[in-house]
Amino acid sequence: MSTVKLSPAIPQLPTGDIEKTAAFFESKLGFEVVARFPEHNHLIVQRGPVEIHFWQAVSEDAATMIAMQSSCYIRVENIEPLFLEFKKNDVPFAYELTKQPWGMNEMQVNDPYGNAIRFGERL
Repeated sequence: MSTVKLSPAIPQLPTGDIEKTAAFFESKLGFEVVARFPEHNHLIVQRGPVEIHFWQAVSEDAATMIAMQSSCYIRVENIEPLFLEFKKNDVPFAYELTKQPWGMNEMQVNDPYGNAIRFGERL
């Protein structure tokens, strides 16, 4: 009998424009586009072991409405250099690196449609 082993979760977030989202994640956050499936309106970006999938909403307005309630959390080791990289890239922070009462040093970036992308390191 085999033991079940779960792998890290992969968020699937809405986008209003796959190319706009791809450009943001590449130029601002240092992700690489690893797959585009235009026939299925799907995009996959990756940075190191972190992978995020995006699906095309019916319109940019619909994407924004859904994304305002969507988020993902990425755990980081040694978060300071990542924060400085993002600052250098003029990333639009929802909030900059902050020591939170729940024991994380974290920052939040909102993508072009409002998906909250949080990066956090355990204090």
